[in-house]
Amino acid sequence: MKDTKVIFVGNYKGGVGKTTSVLNFAEHFAKQGKRVLVLDLDPQSSLSEILVNNSDVGDSLADLSPSLTLNYVYDLYISKIKQYNSLELKFNEDIIQQYKKGFDFVASSLFYNGGIGLDELAIRMEDNIEYMSILKNFIDSIKQKREYDFIIMDCPPSNNLITRSAFLTSQYYIIPTILDGISTNGVAHYINTVSKIYEKYCKESADATIAKHYFGEKSKLIGIFCTFIRGQVYYDNERKNLMKTLKDRCNEENIYFFDENINNYVDIARSTAVGEASKARNDYQELTKSVLKRISEL
Repeated sequence: MKDTKVIFVGNYKGGVGKTTSVLNFAEHFAKQGKRVLVLDLDPQSSLSEILVNNSDVGDSLADLSPSLTLNYVYDLYISKIKQYNSLELKFNEDIIQQYKKGFDFVASSLFYNGGIGLDELAIRMEDNIEYMSILKNFIDSIKQKREYDFIIMDCPPSNNLITRSAFLTSQYYIIPTILDGISTNGVAHYINTVSKIYEKYCKESADATIAKHYFGEKSKLIGIFCTFIRGQVYYDNERKNLMKTLKDRCNEENIYFFDENINNYVDIARSTAVGEASKARNDYQELTKSVLKRISEL
């Protein structure tokens, strides 16, 4: 089985470019010859909407068959755990959709069974290892069928049980942020929360031994990169403040900051809306090279 690296892209603050970053990482990884699968864990399903609307999967996300969504996966697993624990669940490979060469995805949907989003399904889950293992079980089943270099998850700006399971299931994570005081404090909180979630389930709970055996080591922070940078603005003080705050407040050691920034270019936003990496700007292309190098060093 291929050594697939599972990564989540997250931040508790919305509007920092998570979805744009996942789309661009996936496309640029694929251009580097990597095979990538993207999972959309955000109940808003923005990434899924973009990918479905700009592929041959269907006319719109609303028309996507319920059985081709992560909602379906969670719905069935939750029912299995609550009532039918002896049943073995298998999912057809067509739940994985090809977007481009080397770039596949599994969608989530706002329209699943009359509007049951992943957030509502997360409420139906209980806070224990059996429910937290749903995501890893699904990913492991995918690994048995297809070989990917990377599985990248778009995480929502919330701390629900599905998000927590992404923290536990991933080997790596990366944080996009904007440079302001509120975001700086939020990044520190996010890093500490990732650590606390691991501590809670894999070190402190009654099921810690089996949880650590199942999920492995704590997810490693690849690094932090800044988004929506405007060329006319002087950011040195904000960047220094971010670095100092994280050094003072975070449990994580040796936090890495990428030199590459994502500028606030209209072309990046327009390209994302039509499901493409920007051809006019190379911000994400350069950042992707550094991300791959950084992963190889961890």
